[in-house]
This record gives sequence, C-alpha cells and structure tokens, in this order.
Amino acid sequence: MPAEERRMPCPRCGTPMEYWVEIELGDGYKKIKYYYKCPRCGYRLQDEIIVVRRNGSNIIVEREEYRRRSIATRVGRRVHS
Repeated sequence: MPAEERRMPCPRCGTPMEYWVEIELGDGYKKIKYYYKCPRCGYRLQDEIIVVRRNGSNIIVEREEYRRRSIATRVGRRVHS
C-alpha cells in the first residue's frame, strides 16, 4: 500500500499521521508492531501486532488488531478512542 494511502489525520491536532513499523526481537520470538504516529504532537494509534515464535519444528504466528485502541505516548497514559 503506498504511503499516501496510509496517512490519516491525527484525532488530536489534525496533522497527517505517519505509518511506522517497529520490530522487537526477544528470546525465541519476533514482535512486529504497525502503528500511526503524529509527527507534531506524538499521538500514537496502534494498528496491529504480529508475534512470530517457534515451538519445536513449528512456527506460530499470532495477529492482533488494535485500530480502536490508542496510546498517548507524549503524556504517558492510555487513551481509548
């Protein structure tokens, strides 16, 4: 999906939000976080999280969608939209 299609206005300040991908490597797992972030006020809206882990010879993929839940990272508190 082109970057222009992923932009949406920040619910706080109206600035176009940027789409980010963050990868966290842990002991036996990989967590991939997709979220929107406002470059102006820091508001963050989680899109989805994918966790990939091994279980013996199997690979387990877990997917969670968070479009309705948001995190206000600047003030350090959760905000539900």
